[in-house]
Amino acid sequence: MFDLRSYSLFKEIMNHDQVTKAEVMRKSNLTERQFNYDFEKMNDALASLNLPTVKQDNNIFIIDEALLEVYKSGIALKLNPNQFVFSELDRVYLIYLYTFIRQETVSNYHYQLLVGVSKNTALADVKRVRELCEEWNIQIIYTRAEGYHLSGNELDKRKLALYCINTLLSEDLGKEILLLVLRTWGCENYLVLTQQILDEFLVEKDIDLVKSRKAEMIWNLTFVRIRKKNDSLVFKEFEKRFIERQKLFEFGKSLANQLFTKGGEAESYYVTIQLLIALQEVSIEENPSLVELAERIIEEFERVTLLPIEDKHYLLKSLYNHLVPAFFRISFGIPLVNPMATRIKQDYAYLFQFVKTALAPLSMWTGKKISEDEVGYFTLHFGSYLEKDKKPRNEHLNGLIVCANGISTSLMLKAQLNEMFPMINFTSIHSAEEIANVAKSSYDLIFSTVEVDSTKPAYLLKPLLSQVEKNYLLQAVATDFPRLDYSLISVDKLMGIIKKHAEIKDEEKLFSELVDKLYFKKSNKGRYSPMLSELLTEDMIHFTSESLDWHHAISMAAEPLVNAESVEERYVDAMIKNVEEIGTYIHVGKGIAIPHARPEEGVKEIGMSFLRTKKPVLLLDKEEHAIDVFICIAAVDNESHLKALASLTKILADDTLLREIKEAETSEQIIEIIKKGEN
Repeated sequence: MFDLRSYSLFKEIMNHDQVTKAEVMRKSNLTERQFNYDFEKMNDALASLNLPTVKQDNNIFIIDEALLEVYKSGIALKLNPNQFVFSELDRVYLIYLYTFIRQETVSNYHYQLLVGVSKNTALADVKRVRELCEEWNIQIIYTRAEGYHLSGNELDKRKLALYCINTLLSEDLGKEILLLVLRTWGCENYLVLTQQILDEFLVEKDIDLVKSRKAEMIWNLTFVRIRKKNDSLVFKEFEKRFIERQKLFEFGKSLANQLFTKGGEAESYYVTIQLLIALQEVSIEENPSLVELAERIIEEFERVTLLPIEDKHYLLKSLYNHLVPAFFRISFGIPLVNPMATRIKQDYAYLFQFVKTALAPLSMWTGKKISEDEVGYFTLHFGSYLEKDKKPRNEHLNGLIVCANGISTSLMLKAQLNEMFPMINFTSIHSAEEIANVAKSSYDLIFSTVEVDSTKPAYLLKPLLSQVEKNYLLQAVATDFPRLDYSLISVDKLMGIIKKHAEIKDEEKLFSELVDKLYFKKSNKGRYSPMLSELLTEDMIHFTSESLDWHHAISMAAEPLVNAESVEERYVDAMIKNVEEIGTYIHVGKGIAIPHARPEEGVKEIGMSFLRTKKPVLLLDKEEHAIDVFICIAAVDNESHLKALASLTKILADDTLLREIKEAETSEQIIEIIKKGEN
């Protein structure tokens, strides 16, 4: 029987037919024993479906052409439910959705048959479903008369259903699990009809949706139509008025009337929300208030990161397109499932925290807390902007990027590929269907997050690439395009040689650094990000009891950086000029000022300096901007200072530590406070 791991292995081998056993093990983080177990299970499942098995020859996979054709046609995905071994969490989502569209009285025996478990396991699963329901303010109740059924607000029930659907769609077997629910109730035809209605409607109205969001919408509306509970769907009056003001409302009414034979009025509001949260692009003239919100978020991002945004129009336009669906999603509590959230938090830890802070205006406007899944996509958005200017303009090839996962993900994927392939000029589109509209002569190769049918070399990849995945992609492209002059040294083979002659303390870190060294020699990736305590050393901290004007205070604060030759004198002039022209923006509150300017205005190397004045200094001679702590920052790029700045922000936000800083009289005391804050 296929389980999640063996099926994931099958897809990995099918999608990358040149991949080796060592590469699969590293990408999937499998031991030799785990790989052999999953490989055997995969072949057993293929044999049970009367399909050719996958062979191995000297760690190379031998794939029968017939199996490859069956897989590409999609036939292999239509698996018998009996082939599934569900995870504990998948069973919870499955049981909830099964109950959500129940067509008759449901008992524990129904659940046993559905997920193929014992009576006691089914009871334990129901307990977990009950706990999940409580998180969404609903209940799953059992009575003899009605069996298992849901109790609570209809919109909350739908939100949880959407959460379950979207979570399953992010998994390899997700669609098959969702189909199982529909087939069990004999409702599979609803999916085809819903997709047909939506496709025809979108073409007729010329509405473009994000492909992945459209897929979620089709499944969601399918389940809602089967449920037939629109008579209990209620929106508050202010919510109705808000939705009615949207340009898409008339379209939402029209689509609701086609999808629902009754209850169309209530459903028109629900369907409009579904359209709003799935839009690919929105005219900037359509929502001037959200343009203003996007501007405020950018300003807040500049403030907390000390990064001046140069091409604000470019960032504003792309951020606005992401913000519009996010705003409606957050306003109405529609769940977002971001399968990359954990990776984003790991790979962009400090940027993630700054973006989370910068989204305060969005939280205020919606009156809702912004989930980490949402913050993750905004982080990709800002991260891609910071990466966009790193690429030298010496392209020799043209690449086409197909990303169906939305604007933020598409931008981040493009930024990663720009870094990996500086000699390729990239153009992005949002669906495989759009390839037909692009002249074949305009591109040499395709990078896609979905399967594409093309005579040009095409590389299937994830939106956020690990170092392991980057390594294999680089080697695949280098093999197909030797003129790119990339090293064809296999990092796996290199690792094998090192293992023979040395003890490896951290295999993952060594692999990552080898990839950096071999393929990213000219890249800023891996530029060292110092800790705050490494920058604010004893010689960078000083105190004064002099009476200073603000010009002199900034000059004195920056003096250690000039003496250390971290910055030129003109950088000090630039910091003073910024205050004269822009105002008191360097005052971050609580008597703290953080003077800074652009890297190109005289920064030689990253640095920070600290000055505490015994007598408050009036910034621009204004009483309301009295400063007694100046911290100068010299950043060499958009990223290297973020780690130290994150620590500084945390310390300054702590009233106890801030009081200690203002009471300290020696550099040693300041250093001790910094170390305490870092820990």
